[in-house]
Amino acid sequence: MRRKFVFLLVVFCLTLICSAHIIPSFAADDTALPPSADEAEAVYLVHVESGTPVFEKNATETVSAGSTVKVMAGLLACETLADRLYEEVAITAEMVNSSAGYRLYIKVGDILTVEQLLYAAICASYNDAFDALAVYIAGSKDAFVERMNTRAVEMGCDHTFFSDPSGVDDASRTDADDLYRIAKQAYENTLYMQICSTVRYSFTGSDKLDARTFYNRNALVSKTMTDKYFNAKCKGMSAGYTERGGSCVVTAANKGEDTYICIVMGAPETEETTYGYLVVNRFLAWCFDAFGYQTLLSPDQAVCTVPVTVSDTVHEMELRVAEPFSCFLPLTAEIGTDVTFSIRLNTPSLEAPVSEGMPVGYVAILYRGQQIEILPLYTAGAAERSAFVGALKGIQALTQNRAFMAGLIFFTVGICVWAVTEALLKRQRRLKWDKYFSMKMTPSPTALQTKPDKNKTPK
Repeated sequence: MRRKFVFLLVVFCLTLICSAHIIPSFAADDTALPPSADEAEAVYLVHVESGTPVFEKNATETVSAGSTVKVMAGLLACETLADRLYEEVAITAEMVNSSAGYRLYIKVGDILTVEQLLYAAICASYNDAFDALAVYIAGSKDAFVERMNTRAVEMGCDHTFFSDPSGVDDASRTDADDLYRIAKQAYENTLYMQICSTVRYSFTGSDKLDARTFYNRNALVSKTMTDKYFNAKCKGMSAGYTERGGSCVVTAANKGEDTYICIVMGAPETEETTYGYLVVNRFLAWCFDAFGYQTLLSPDQAVCTVPVTVSDTVHEMELRVAEPFSCFLPLTAEIGTDVTFSIRLNTPSLEAPVSEGMPVGYVAILYRGQQIEILPLYTAGAAERSAFVGALKGIQALTQNRAFMAGLIFFTVGICVWAVTEALLKRQRRLKWDKYFSMKMTPSPTALQTKPDKNKTPK
């Protein structure tokens, strides 16, 4: 019994230890932590201006395109018909007889303008309006779908296949990354964004449709259906539901100079809640609070210093960037911890004269070890050359020059050899000269004997 108790106690302690390692530890400021995306099959949130993916879940997993097919169909229609808005379109059987799902119920013989059809399709999301535009543009729905697929290939959407203009047949496939490419092109199309952001539109002057008025079906931009999902920062695009694709939402949102494209695929929908809208609003609120541009370097900020030689007044020079550099980052990112700098200089020191604004090297800006940008570094001032220090520098340089030193040593040795040789030769000549004079000037013994004076009388 005691052994069993001890065994259970050990198991309990090990369980606590393992649990302690599983529990994640977060920083005190949790604003950068993303919200839950459990309800959606795929989520992709991208900051448009910088092209930075802020959050992604299964962004490259192929899923049912659902209602998002309408983004490509609407974009292609706007690109083709932008200059033909006032053309009249006579509705034919081929345009509407096979339409299904959410419809405007336009009939054979109705006459609408291109503009009216575009608003009915893109703003109100009517499937029969998309079908009518497809036949009017390409001659048949199949031909239009072929154009959609060709356009997707041109955009680099390798995992996308369209089967109809409205997504009603639920056979189209895509992934969130491909859909972002399409949505970004749509965001850059002025006509498309004007239409998909419109809240209310009326068929004024249309007898066939009794001057019908309709509202944007996207609950993010229109409060007509419900106001619990309305988001004043959202700028339209597309939202809808299909059996296979689930609740799919594509939207662009602006806050100041920041634009986000948010894509939610395969979320559930109940009578009470459309989870596609719920997830979109959750992520937009998070990214607006958690991310923004931070100025990492400015021209009045010294990046580093470099030694200056051959100058009386300047011994080191500050290096700076020419223009301010800002980067889209989490607002909790800290310089020195998350953001670091790697400096590479062309030379370890500068020799005067140095002019202001002279390129000296580069600084690489890193965010958590990943390179963001490389900027050139320039001198922040000037330095004049000192004549005296320059002369000393020249002498120092000569003393460090091996060829000069070898020549100097050779010259010194030569002078020494010459001097010694000359001294030896001079001494030898002097000895010879002394010997010669000693032989000439020293009198012989007989020469020292004096001769008698014949004229002198001896005593």
